[in-house]
Amino acid sequence: MSGLFQVTISTEIVVEKSVRKIHLLEMGDSTKVELLLDLSRGLDGQPVEAMLAARSALDLAEQNSFLILIGKCYERISLCKRDLGDYSSAINYSFRALRIYDEQNLSNRTGALQLQIGTHFGAENNYPKAITYISQALNSFQQRKDSTNIVLAMINLGETYRLDGNADSAAILFEECLELNQKLNNDYVEMVKGYARGNLGMVYATQNKEDQAIELLKSAMGILGEMGDYYSTSVYQSELAQIYIRQGQKAKGEELLHDALQMAEREKLKEQIRDISKDLSRFYEQTGRFQDALELRKQYEVYHDSLVNIENVRKTEQLESQYWLDRKDADIRILEVENQSKRRTVTVLSVSAFILLVLLSILYRLQILRKRAYKKVAEQKDIIEKREKEKALLLKELNHRVKNNLQMVSSMFSLQAAQFRGEPAADALVAARRRIDALMLIHQKLYREDVDTHIRLADYIKELVDNLVYGFGKEVDLHLDLSSAKLYIDLAIPLGIIINELLTNSLKYASGESKLRIDVALKEENDKLHLIIADNGPGIPEEFDFKKSRSLGMKLVHSLIRQLQGDLTQTNDHGCRWELSMSSDKLQK
Repeated sequence: MSGLFQVTISTEIVVEKSVRKIHLLEMGDSTKVELLLDLSRGLDGQPVEAMLAARSALDLAEQNSFLILIGKCYERISLCKRDLGDYSSAINYSFRALRIYDEQNLSNRTGALQLQIGTHFGAENNYPKAITYISQALNSFQQRKDSTNIVLAMINLGETYRLDGNADSAAILFEECLELNQKLNNDYVEMVKGYARGNLGMVYATQNKEDQAIELLKSAMGILGEMGDYYSTSVYQSELAQIYIRQGQKAKGEELLHDALQMAEREKLKEQIRDISKDLSRFYEQTGRFQDALELRKQYEVYHDSLVNIENVRKTEQLESQYWLDRKDADIRILEVENQSKRRTVTVLSVSAFILLVLLSILYRLQILRKRAYKKVAEQKDIIEKREKEKALLLKELNHRVKNNLQMVSSMFSLQAAQFRGEPAADALVAARRRIDALMLIHQKLYREDVDTHIRLADYIKELVDNLVYGFGKEVDLHLDLSSAKLYIDLAIPLGIIINELLTNSLKYASGESKLRIDVALKEENDKLHLIIADNGPGIPEEFDFKKSRSLGMKLVHSLIRQLQGDLTQTNDHGCRWELSMSSDKLQK
């Protein structure tokens, strides 16, 4: 998670630099708007960064009153809002663009906007309105004889009918789409053919036309599989498996479901892994294979929770975006009131003294308006604070879910290690479980304590050390000397794993005639944070170089040291002594 956070921040900085660079170019403002829109389109899949570029394009277009470009900016912002899951705002921006295109008589763009609005409503599960706008788009394309967009609109409309339960209308549209597509010659022919056949096969499956459905689904899987669309291929394969199971060909259906699950896992398609795991679990439960059903049900729960976490993160991003928009609106209101005050003051000062009463009346009215404006700002501030609390609650819940998921993974590793007891694989699984436990402990503290991005190192290290000593079952003379430093989570995670690896080495190898003693110290000296881990074992051979070690644990330590921009040294002083130093400006006091 810390790596993902750093990449996100880095991407936002790159986008901001690109936006500033475009603004500084010596060219017309209309060209700059187009470049900013191209930058936004190039960030597809990164809605927050794409929104930053699109909003900058919109500001520049509005400053110059470029109406058509403003419409294009609204279109782009609409797609970003949809990617963020804010469908109501997406629909709002699409309608703004549509209004501009209607006023400018741009019929060649209204059809595409109507199709976009329809898909927004479909994503919101408002199928009646989705059907209305996609139908309008289809009529627009038919009037202009735009065959390429006609077949695309047919596929969208047919799929909406299917999701709305109107199988007959969906079947008619997909059949017409296939017939028209045969007459076309463009880059989309095979893609349209694959989707239309696959979706028509799914419709036929609901109409008890199973033989025709099987033929169409197989054809769609072959076409889209060659094109690399594994998501749609796995959907159609799962549907085909269900048909075979209903026909009594359970072995064939089970094989197809297994292949679809492997494809989804290979391509990391979380939604499909979740859905196919559920289908297979239900199949095994019906056939009496309850152990297999239980394992797949566990997998379904893991991926279901993962997708819920993604939705929570998306809601958090929406709250954060709304927070900054509210602040911007409040600032604008204050500026408007102040500008109005200046204009009226200049007007009053230019009037002669004989209208003093009028001047006083205007100033009195201005004061009332100012009070009202500040009252509105105070109300907005209360709303912002409430949303900030909601965001903190969501973040706390997210840490709780991450901790639970890590705990489930740790339990799975522990169970698997028990099956390999006495074999080398068991040690590897136990080591992996301890690393996961170190991560889990951080998220456990984040949701239990009233914090959001940093933890108390003393508490964390003490609990981590106690857990490790208890896990090894050794009698240890443990000495802790820990400062009250706090550390951000993106640095606490690698630090926790490093401590886990070094302590594990001491507990495994530091044995001798005397009782094992381990010292752990955390100190702040000379703008440096020092972590010291020492034992009274035999030490490490002089020829050993941990930077060149082939051990997975030492490779992991070396990699994480670079991430912390720290320095790790090892000496033999009545035992093995490790010292990690890093700059204290990384601390949160």
